[in-house]
Amino acid sequence: MIFPPEVQEFLQKYDRLLLDERGIIKLFPAEFYHSIDNDDLRVWCICRAIYQIPTIELVDWLKANFNLDKAIEIGAGNNYFYHPLGIKSIDNYSEQIPAVKLVHELLNQPSTNPPPEVEKLDAIAAIEKYQPETVITSWMTIKGNDTEEVDGGHRYAPDEFEVLDTGVTYVFIGNEDIHCDRLIMNKPHKTYHFDWLVSRGYYPEKNCIYVWNS
Repeated sequence: MIFPPEVQEFLQKYDRLLLDERGIIKLFPAEFYHSIDNDDLRVWCICRAIYQIPTIELVDWLKANFNLDKAIEIGAGNNYFYHPLGIKSIDNYSEQIPAVKLVHELLNQPSTNPPPEVEKLDAIAAIEKYQPETVITSWMTIKGNDTEEVDGGHRYAPDEFEVLDTGVTYVFIGNEDIHCDRLIMNKPHKTYHFDWLVSRGYYPEKNCIYVWNS
């Protein structure tokens, strides 16, 4: 997506601050992100198709609470969690499907374009292939029946009930303002709030982690 020169300048400023030479998000403590204007951070994330930012605290929490030797990330997109976590990253590349990509463009929101190291695979196929104990995702698109209702979900997204039915522990990092109405919320789960969660959410205090145990 092509942005006006003044927006490009703004984005490049934050690219230099937040991305390494490979274009991967640098790992900082949450305090660093709290020092950045939240509106600026949100705009940068939206324009770079980034939803959740890994922080040192988040990475440490995931390492302390789950066996990452038997974990995968699905819906990896552009978030680069798999780098600091050292786990296999999966995405079905659905946001590169023309119909989905077009709707994102109409919403002035670039689609995710995962790098080559993210394996192109559906979530269930990935679980069957790697047999993980834990499946981690962030801001996963909700499954819908209409291809064109991309802002509220689309039919290419994984079926989260099918993910739960495989018996894995499902870890969803998101924001209550956006994700609290998912149907799987009717399934028993735990919700965690930490001030070290950083995302593109308009209400940072609603950043959270949902965990469904097998």
